[in-house]
Amino acid sequence: MSQVPPIKKWLTFVTGVLECLLFGGLIFGWASLVIVLKGENFFSCSSVVNGQENGLSNSSANTTATPVIFSNETRFTTLSPKNISDADSCAAPENKCPYQDEQLSLVFTIASACLSFMALPNGILYDKFGTRKTRIAASVMYAIAMLMTAFTTVASSEVLFASMCIMAASGGYLLITNMQIGNLFGDKRSTVITLVNGAFDSSSFVFLVVLKIYEGGVSFKAIFLFYSVATSLLLLRSLFLLPNKQFPWPLPQDYNYGICRAKNTRLPGADVELNHNHDAGELQQEALMSNGNAQQNEEEEEEVSTPELYYPTFMKGLKSGMFYTHIFWFSVIQLRNYFFMGTFNPWMTKLAEDNESSCDTVIRYTEAFAITQLFGVLCAPMNGLIMDMYRNYVTKKMVQDKQAGIESAYTKASLDLRSCVVAFSLTTFLGVLFSICVVIPILPIQYLSFVLQVILRSFLYGGNATFFAVGYPPRHFGKMFGADMFIGGVVSCFQYPLFILTQEVFQKNPMPVNIILLVLTALTIIHPVYLYFHCKWLDRQYRENGPQTVKKPRKMEDENLLVVDQVSTI
Repeated sequence: MSQVPPIKKWLTFVTGVLECLLFGGLIFGWASLVIVLKGENFFSCSSVVNGQENGLSNSSANTTATPVIFSNETRFTTLSPKNISDADSCAAPENKCPYQDEQLSLVFTIASACLSFMALPNGILYDKFGTRKTRIAASVMYAIAMLMTAFTTVASSEVLFASMCIMAASGGYLLITNMQIGNLFGDKRSTVITLVNGAFDSSSFVFLVVLKIYEGGVSFKAIFLFYSVATSLLLLRSLFLLPNKQFPWPLPQDYNYGICRAKNTRLPGADVELNHNHDAGELQQEALMSNGNAQQNEEEEEEVSTPELYYPTFMKGLKSGMFYTHIFWFSVIQLRNYFFMGTFNPWMTKLAEDNESSCDTVIRYTEAFAITQLFGVLCAPMNGLIMDMYRNYVTKKMVQDKQAGIESAYTKASLDLRSCVVAFSLTTFLGVLFSICVVIPILPIQYLSFVLQVILRSFLYGGNATFFAVGYPPRHFGKMFGADMFIGGVVSCFQYPLFILTQEVFQKNPMPVNIILLVLTALTIIHPVYLYFHCKWLDRQYRENGPQTVKKPRKMEDENLLVVDQVSTI
């Protein structure tokens, strides 16, 4: 049994969920933030020129050129930030600036791509330097991003490209380090992982809160300065509630973590501690006893897991067929999701252009969309529960077939991947249903699309992480997951060309692109179909060749001798 105090374990879990919720995926709240950025007149045609001539800071001006959304074009009139949502702001448009929409969409595209691009480098750094050192660096970078945003002026709008990218990349690293919390909870590991992913997805609601605070009269600069100070909480949690390296799996006995643990001696390669109250002789005796047990068991054979058998190296994992189909599945559905978020404001404006108060309508739908994002944390565990339920069903069916003396259609070689088939099929179905709702040009139906988008995103990212956890060896999880996110980030860069295509070729009508994405989303069914036949192949190989075994590696002797060496130096 682990010796981690229950209170500490649950405090780690709760603060991890809150951290992902409040700091992780803020970039996903772009639909709300973009209204604030327009209110500050970033990237607007006329105000950029005026800001350069007059040397005015967006945070020091008493009034701002507030965005007016009218006939799918962004226009400006001078208003106080408090009245940014006033319906009268739609009455007297003065200037047109389609350049602003293009630049803000490009900021989102690059920042969301950085979130994916940095997954692979983050994973490599995480494996090499451990949790604490890299989290401290990520926390500092997060604070820098918030400070850069706070001090960005209208004349230096381009700084948003850098600050949003740093914020997104740092938030992504927070997710990677918090997914390991699942190792503290044994058989509830998958549920915890999906819940952390759900909190990360739901963090988009933060910018809705920012929008409301901004509308209440708090300055843009003050909001982001406060957030930069709040990042100090990330540093405190890195020191007290997370390990120096990584949480091992499974947890060894006498395990603890954080800088406020009992004085102890650490085993090499993990945060395993032994109490200093033992003297050197007792530790040496315990080490020799452990060596004896290891020598007794060194000839025992254990069955090689399916991932270890077929993907013993990182390169073999990258070259596997199911990795290619998974990349297609993940990249297309993520692009579908990113395009919806990146074009949300113009799309809602297009649908609301026949309304008398189109500005109010767009803001109301933006707020509704942002509120639904909060429920992602509740939807995320559903995917894990479905996978666990199906796995339990297959396990019981195998036991029943064995008791009945008949050959089961299933084997444990494909047990985990079969649950992925069900989850991925359901995710594809949700993606198609969501895409259908988006292409229907009726405003009230978009409420349904908001709900489906939240569920879809929760299923997408939760299922994505679970696939690499069960389909490949644990020692390759970080690299495989990072490679997947990196390639997905490359594909997500097509969101901006699709936006330009929508603006210039299709006269600001995203319908044709949405139809293309609907077809591509439907084609992602290829992945669960491939996995289904791959599982049947694994079962056939298991029946023909039987379980593959290997002798247990003799590790305890070397580790315990190192403990004795450490004790001798105390």
